Amino acid sequence: MLFFLFIILTLLLMPGIFAKQGHMKLLAVKETENGYEGGIADLYLEIKPGSGRVFLETFPLTRTDTQMSTRFAKAIACDIIEKECDGIDFFYTITADSAIIAGPSAGASIAVLTVAMLENLELNEDYAITGTINSGGLIGPVGGLKAKVNAAKINGLKRVFIPAGEIIARVGNTTTDLKNLSKELEIEIVEISTLSEAVREFTGKDIKEDYKNIGINEEYKTTMRSLAKDLCDRGNKLRAEARDLKYSINVSALKENAQNLTSKGKDAFEKQTFYSSASYCFGANVEYSTLLLLSKNLSKDDAIKEIEKVNKEIADFRNKVESIDKKTITDLEAYIVVKERLAEAEETANEALEALNSTNNTERISRTLAYASERVNSAYSWATFLGKKGKTFNLNKDVLKKSCQNKISEADERKQYVELYFPGTLDSIKKEIDNAAEELEKGNYELCLSQASKAKADVDIILSIFGVDSEQYKNIVERKLEIVKNNIAREASKGIFPILGYSYYEYANSLKETDIFSALLYSEYALELGNLDIYFKESNGKKKIIDFVDIDKRLLSVFLVGIVIGAFAASLIRRNVHPRKSKKSLKK
Repeated sequence: MLFFLFIILTLLLMPGIFAKQGHMKLLAVKETENGYEGGIADLYLEIKPGSGRVFLETFPLTRTDTQMSTRFAKAIACDIIEKECDGIDFFYTITADSAIIAGPSAGASIAVLTVAMLENLELNEDYAITGTINSGGLIGPVGGLKAKVNAAKINGLKRVFIPAGEIIARVGNTTTDLKNLSKELEIEIVEISTLSEAVREFTGKDIKEDYKNIGINEEYKTTMRSLAKDLCDRGNKLRAEARDLKYSINVSALKENAQNLTSKGKDAFEKQTFYSSASYCFGANVEYSTLLLLSKNLSKDDAIKEIEKVNKEIADFRNKVESIDKKTITDLEAYIVVKERLAEAEETANEALEALNSTNNTERISRTLAYASERVNSAYSWATFLGKKGKTFNLNKDVLKKSCQNKISEADERKQYVELYFPGTLDSIKKEIDNAAEELEKGNYELCLSQASKAKADVDIILSIFGVDSEQYKNIVERKLEIVKNNIAREASKGIFPILGYSYYEYANSLKETDIFSALLYSEYALELGNLDIYFKESNGKKKIIDFVDIDKRLLSVFLVGIVIGAFAASLIRRNVHPRKSKKSLKK
């Protein structure tokens, strides 16, 4: 009996022995009649051996949903330190005196605490951080900074970390220089850009190697060069065909734009920025194709035949692409690019048909049809990335569906948070999220993942530039591109080359001197699509083992004593039982 009690006691104690617990202060705001006031909450994390589940409890309920931010922060933390967390359950608890606004603004704190727990690092409890956590470990902007800093001072904290670029904070229609607030309150305020920097500040330890130099995948470089060359060669062919043709309307603007885009494509190719080159040459091809169609003076019947021809090409190629087995992140991203271009071509072809039935504007009809046709050609070019070598992942429909659902939830949660501070500004992003949800319903999970990722990126752009002087936009772009560069290099070191992330990185880099808004857009896309692998697991099923070295020593001692007592008890039982059996056998 004693032995069985020992077994039961052992089973009850084991989860506690192998659990680890951590805590840090969480900066937050609460909504009052007088506006937003600062507050402090307590963030706890307990990790145990398990199956990768994430739990969150809040007391009382937070003003905004924090579930998806918690899951995403945990995923980013595991990715940054390159640990497989499928064998761990995460239990997060947020407690406060009253309802707070947490949501995405708690992301940086959650990620820092998660890394510290997984790496057995001790946190400085006199510090606090506020900020969203984004792909690549970027710490992004949040609202209510002045209120949060005030709360930190009242609660005796010594240092507050805020997202880089937010030292000038907007409060209502006014701005506040937090440097002045820092002096006034005698509390240190430090700007910070990445999760790695934050962990170093809180623990004094570096958590990862610096991957500043991108090891560009040679297969990517060769394929992208070939893709750009194909599109630019096509442009040269179309230009030659259109050179001596006669037109019934003035086409000088079309010819000039085509020539400018051709020149830009050539310059970009010589600089070996092949994605930029391909983009410029695609634009030139649309102009040249428009010129060719204008020269034909298509009748309505001829135009309909052209549209039908394009739609047949789209349907045939879509069926072919659907049959290709996707195994790598490169496959996934190439498939996304191809499907997006085919969907865009189909939509534009339908627009051409509508225009044909509603207007006599020959130039508009020709341009729309030309765009649809060239979009199909660019899809053919991008399909050359399918089937390249790389680390293989489980990319079945169920996994893709889950990743799509998660991304929609992340984007929607981020949108809701921003709307608290900037109401009525995100109608276009709501439409993007709705479009992603439509693709989810259709079973187009890859397109859903891409669209939801871009919707989330668009929300982050609004956050990152709101209240920031336009002269600082370039600094924002440079900071993001540096993080993207490091992230892509880290991905490459793992045998993954994110062609979308790198292409957008390259394009944003080429635009930052001439078109800062487009550079902002593509740098954010590069961040969001630069490490999609966090949503997928390797197909070989290999898992890294997490070492729970900081176990509860008190419980461990009880556990070991229990083993000794149990062994001793079992020995006594055997001694008492066996002699009786011997005596009985002698009597017989």
